[in-house]
Amino acid sequence: MSYPPPPCPAEVRQALADLVTAYAMAVDDIGNAAGVAALFAPDGVYDLASLGMDRIVGRAGIEGFFEAAFATMASNAHFVGNVALCAYDAAAGTAQVTAYGHAFSLGTDGTLLEVKARYAFDLAQHAGTWRIARLGMTMLLPPVRTPAD
Repeated sequence: MSYPPPPCPAEVRQALADLVTAYAMAVDDIGNAAGVAALFAPDGVYDLASLGMDRIVGRAGIEGFFEAAFATMASNAHFVGNVALCAYDAAAGTAQVTAYGHAFSLGTDGTLLEVKARYAFDLAQHAGTWRIARLGMTMLLPPVRTPAD
């Protein structure tokens, strides 16, 4: 990210930040995989390649991924900060935003997973609403897994 950020209307900047927050809150809503997928563009990509996992393309695939993930989770807590606008193109209706995430996930087996990551959001307008075109992440620190007592 460079400073200062690119010029962008305040209402667009707020909408982009709101979408980042909505993603974190949706992932914490265990069982609502459709709610997570709805934040993505119809052909959106959940890109976990940097974590050694697959790139999931399309809302149906993203919803299926989260249905399977939620089946192993008892609860989640995601906190996002350092939300930064990296690029904005009004004519194309696109933006890039980075954010830091600190997440905790309690598994149904009692295992606690703590993750500290940098999110890379490629965002695009679809039917007048900002959606996630691609979401990737890289770990800032290795995940910490604490087994159940």
